[in-house]
Amino acid sequence: MRALLFALILTCCTQARADFLQDLHTKYPQTKDAVVKKAFGDFYSVVRGNEVIYINEDFSVLINGDVVDLKSGRSLTNSLREANRPKINPADLHESDAIQVGSGARRIFVFSDPDCPFCRQLQGELGKLQNVSVYMLPLPLTSLHPNAASLSEHIWCAGDRAAAWNGYLLRGVKPAEKNCANPLQRNAALAAKYRVLGTPAIVFEDGSVIPGAVPASAIEARLATLVKK
Repeated sequence: MRALLFALILTCCTQARADFLQDLHTKYPQTKDAVVKKAFGDFYSVVRGNEVIYINEDFSVLINGDVVDLKSGRSLTNSLREANRPKINPADLHESDAIQVGSGARRIFVFSDPDCPFCRQLQGELGKLQNVSVYMLPLPLTSLHPNAASLSEHIWCAGDRAAAWNGYLLRGVKPAEKNCANPLQRNAALAAKYRVLGTPAIVFEDGSVIPGAVPASAIEARLATLVKK
């Protein structure tokens, strides 16, 4: 989304367009998977994953930040994030396409890229959880981390996948180079289906998603709310 933001800032034009959406997608193909709606005045909101920006109809002004409705005191940006937060059908989450790390009665799934620094940070937090089975869904983002796909495959093909995953993310121990059938394409298709655009992304048993490297306490708090429902 930063690339999109900078592209819009650096190349925005002043000519008004009759068909905003078509022009936006033509000029900035990165927005084709974004949710674009009229927001306020002549501004549209562009929501992609957890990122929200606003741009006006003639592409002369871009807003990147919190927009607040002063009458209600409500953050329009936060409301858009919540409204567009991905929610996954739990039936589409398959343990067979994941690496199980830990064992417990409670379950979470995590889309993770082995070369993502935030995924490594989250991995340390996941180790603090109690009574939780964590199912890692390898999701290499090769546009950011070119070696992530081969690393994910080597880890998947290891004799002890959990040990190989933890070894690389927590200690930087590279897995032996092995190739085999793997779920990387299925995981990528699942992420695309539900607009999971970045890693890490934690999926709970009700299908709700928390993006980013959140602390173990936040994961525990979310798990506790699910028990109460």
